[in-house]
Amino acid sequence: MRVLMFGWEYPPYAAGGLATATISLAAGLARLGHPVTLVVPFPAAADGGGVRVVSASDVSPNLRTLRVASRLTPYTSPVSAATAAATAVPAARAPWARRAEPSAYRETLFEDVDDYATAARQIAALHAHDIIHAHDWMAYAAGKAARDVSGAPLVAHIHATEHDRSGEGRNAEILRRERDGLRDADRVIANSHLTKRHVVGEYGVDERLVDVVHWGIERPVIGDVRLPSPFGRTAPIVAFVGRVVMQKGPDYFIEAAAKVAAVHPTVCFVVAGTGDMLPRLFDRCIELGIAHRVYFTGGLSHPDIDRLYRMATVVVMPSVSEPFGLVALESLRAGTPVIVSKASGVTEAVANLITVDFWDVNDIADKMLAVITDPALARELRARARDELGDSHLGPDEPARLTAASFAAALAGHQTMAVT
Repeated sequence: MRVLMFGWEYPPYAAGGLATATISLAAGLARLGHPVTLVVPFPAAADGGGVRVVSASDVSPNLRTLRVASRLTPYTSPVSAATAAATAVPAARAPWARRAEPSAYRETLFEDVDDYATAARQIAALHAHDIIHAHDWMAYAAGKAARDVSGAPLVAHIHATEHDRSGEGRNAEILRRERDGLRDADRVIANSHLTKRHVVGEYGVDERLVDVVHWGIERPVIGDVRLPSPFGRTAPIVAFVGRVVMQKGPDYFIEAAAKVAAVHPTVCFVVAGTGDMLPRLFDRCIELGIAHRVYFTGGLSHPDIDRLYRMATVVVMPSVSEPFGLVALESLRAGTPVIVSKASGVTEAVANLITVDFWDVNDIADKMLAVITDPALARELRARARDELGDSHLGPDEPARLTAASFAAALAGHQTMAVT
């Protein structure tokens, strides 16, 4: 099958884990023999305007990347990207880190989504394909526009709903576009059963048309190589990696950190990421008297994030809502145990995780301390994670295989409708 794939992230313009997941999935499909044309929006300044094809042979010879002159704002409200860039603490506070370049996306989100859809019509006419695949709501309009041109079936991939991202502060227009995109698709892929339940329950999508595909991850290249703490040989690191927004629960991380800091004299805490909760977290660290123990790095490059994983004693994901949680797989791949919220889809796919209720900061603190103070427990968790990551269901090709099966089902359903 020739796949025309619409995403919204591709390095260096990436706000979360979707860029990594999209690239991995596209490469996996290409390895299985399904040529992929990956379409992503990029600022006009970065590409000189218009649409062009760039080489992605380092990912796969079957993968092409088209960069569209549009400026979508990934994940966030119009103010959060600017807030994150303005409030990120200089990387000098973290000896190993260099801050990633701030996003160049603009703020006119809905106009950009519509511009992207306009460009998608031209792209669909120029590039032969059998199936259209659109990642999350900002790409759904592009996917539908491409289907209008070619008549190929559309598979909508949902990684997080507006409820996941925004809770009670949901945007009505995003809700509408997300709902309509999912309902209009020929088939839907959800990244967890948790997400599928939301899609079916909140948007009324036919559950028979929703396939669940958990994310996998590339195998470690250098194995379980631990790196020394930059804060001293006896200074454990507890890390939070992700967008610093309500959905990810960074405030619960800080509250638990204060409890651990009160009883452990050397542990340090690292918050790696940007988001609109940063100013609040800065103030709270001062109020709790732990500002000298908490290091805010801002956004990090992928190599620096991997280095952080290998320095950390444990990574904590206290997400209020986490449709999957690719950070958990990345951390385990680096040999670092993970504490995750029970509200995380990754718990469906991975057994060797320590789980907590996101709101129970006492339990989070207790489990942080358990991993920090018990080297035998940490070694056992690393060994079990290494074994589990060797299973095929967590490899990079399994999501591609299941996605291709969903494509085949969409094609079969589309052909049946054409006959009738």
